Amino acid sequence: MMALAIGAAALSADAETLGWDPVAMRAIGRTRTVTIEPGVADLAERFGVREELATVIYEQARLAEVEPAMVFGMIAEESGFDPAAIGRQGERGLLQIKPSTARAYDPWVTPEELHDPEVNVKLGLRHLKREVQYFGDPSLGLMSYHMGRARLERAMADGMPPQDRYVERVLSSCGSDCA
Repeated sequence: MMALAIGAAALSADAETLGWDPVAMRAIGRTRTVTIEPGVADLAERFGVREELATVIYEQARLAEVEPAMVFGMIAEESGFDPAAIGRQGERGLLQIKPSTARAYDPWVTPEELHDPEVNVKLGLRHLKREVQYFGDPSLGLMSYHMGRARLERAMADGMPPQDRYVERVLSSCGSDCA
């Protein structure tokens, strides 16, 4: 019991050192404890999302080294922050990932697991990063994420500028964080 109290005190001290509010530490989803970073509360409020869900999204964005505000903007466009969302072509979860796309990154993931925010955002961001790397441009990577690579490449090969305002909506919804 004493070791647990000392461990909790150490976590609180670490949180204070990082400028986080140790009182805001709480369990999320499963049985893990996380610390709410200052930016999480701001993004949760800006996008009208519960702090628990905002924390999962923020953590996954940071782990993937993607601007969290952009990820929030993508999710606002893709699913309106509904983890249970299912698209017309079978896309699932927050970032509306097709099960076949998700299996390219995790061969054992099931369609039902794509409704778990942590799994969905992790796999969605891996896909986004692959598209950005493939096209060598963040805007084209975002567009490819939304339209699909083949559709974007056809539009580019025809010399037509892609007719997809998704990138503009995502970037404008995340404000100066994505500038």
